[in-house]
Amino acid sequence: MPAPATPVSSPEGNKIALITGISASVLLIVTAALWWIMSARKTTQTSGTANGTNEPSSLPVPASPEPTFTAPQKDGPTIAASAEQLSKPWSAKTFAFVKPITHEHVDAIVIRLPDGILWSFALKEPYGQCKLEFVTDLNRLASEFDFPAGHPMVVNPCNHTVYDPLKSGPAGGDVWVRGEIVRGIALRPPTSIEVQTKGRAIIATRME
Repeated sequence: MPAPATPVSSPEGNKIALITGISASVLLIVTAALWWIMSARKTTQTSGTANGTNEPSSLPVPASPEPTFTAPQKDGPTIAASAEQLSKPWSAKTFAFVKPITHEHVDAIVIRLPDGILWSFALKEPYGQCKLEFVTDLNRLASEFDFPAGHPMVVNPCNHTVYDPLKSGPAGGDVWVRGEIVRGIALRPPTSIEVQTKGRAIIATRME
């Protein structure tokens, strides 16, 4: 009995198989490349959104802190106080005035008077070293300074001079400034500082 014949592959069949294998490989490579591109694009968009490069971040942004008015500036006018801090008559705020040229820090105070005027002056007495005080305790003015005042006063605790914020006195020559001497031996009223209101801030611009 003769043995069964072994099937012989034809050249055309081998060619078709080779083309099919190559096509499958190309399709697999293209599919993998497209998947990689889409993944990379998604990662870039996510990173950009989180960093604020494409869309605003969804993370909450903390509110800006309220400005402070006690630290002196190195240059330019000094912020002495806020409008809220001096909203009532006889309210006062101490601050450090910075001289624009020398940058020297000068202890100072600004007071809102009953008529709405802002009065500011250096706390160091003119021609001396004593530190002036703003006294709102009328009983202290009467007992310690022997002055029966009807409103707050500025005093020199070293020589017991009393200055009236509602009056003006001579500062030398034809110059008159606020803070007339109503009791004591001081030579002139306190050294005045010019202030202006800009928005919510009270700005000290220059000292006499």
